Amino acid sequence: MQAHASIPIAEHRFQFGYYRQVWWGWLIGSAFFFGEVGAGLFLVSLWTGDLVGMTLGYAIVMVGKNGAHLLYLGRPARFWRAARRPDRSWIARGIWATGIFGASGFLWLLSQWGDYRLWTGGPATIIFWMAALSALFIMFYDGFVMSASPSIPFWHIGLLPLLCLTYAALGGVTLSLTVGELLGRADATHQSALMWGESLLLVINLLLLAVYLWLMWHRNETARETVRLLLQGRYARFFVGLVVLVGLIATLLLSLAHTQLAVRWLMIVIAACELTGDFTLLMVLLKSGLYAPQAAPVFLPSRNRRRS
Repeated sequence: MQAHASIPIAEHRFQFGYYRQVWWGWLIGSAFFFGEVGAGLFLVSLWTGDLVGMTLGYAIVMVGKNGAHLLYLGRPARFWRAARRPDRSWIARGIWATGIFGASGFLWLLSQWGDYRLWTGGPATIIFWMAALSALFIMFYDGFVMSASPSIPFWHIGLLPLLCLTYAALGGVTLSLTVGELLGRADATHQSALMWGESLLLVINLLLLAVYLWLMWHRNETARETVRLLLQGRYARFFVGLVVLVGLIATLLLSLAHTQLAVRWLMIVIAACELTGDFTLLMVLLKSGLYAPQAAPVFLPSRNRRRS
């Protein structure tokens, strides 16, 4: 595939052109997805008091996110190496946050199941807020992990953590609505607020994506080439088709229809559409990341040849 201004996307390291990001693929994308959606579900369920949702969100983070990371790293010992410098590394901060979430979330769930309470008063409040704040951190820290890389211009923007946060919140709200609907345990007050919040988050995410693409189009040629890949190139059918049309627009229309029809199975379709868009967005963000051309070949700068 040829890029703008006759600069190709390089197919190997000895070719001049934009270099694709190839290190982070399905496993990292899955880890980001499970972490954001699971933490979002846990936090929303913490607000609604839905113990089933809390447990499911906790399991998604601890099994899905950590499992994908473990498969990517290959050996558990590498987790400890990556966690050594939380003062400098967003990856290390994420590992610590996940560990705190694992411990505090487990203690909170343990205290909530059954008719007994293991902790009351001050200790219960501390555990509650540790679980809530660590879940909130997991929802957006992946955006900081990606935006900390200046070598990939499309990622290097402060808007990315906010986009991760709003998508994680959307996934958490949608899953919370789905769990409540399927189990028949939805509280009317919470259900109404969540349905309103879901529609609002869908609109916010659509606007954030538009702003994100606009900013990247005007940043530099490398970021602009990534925008072309998403809107016109090899990833257009995934970004436009699955992220925008299915994940946002179809989800919004189905959500509005669900408020009128109140059909239980429709909530499953809504969740499938939203989560498909969520996962696809993370994957195309990872796959479409481009490094700037590393060195110009002799034949490219024609204006230099004219001077000689």
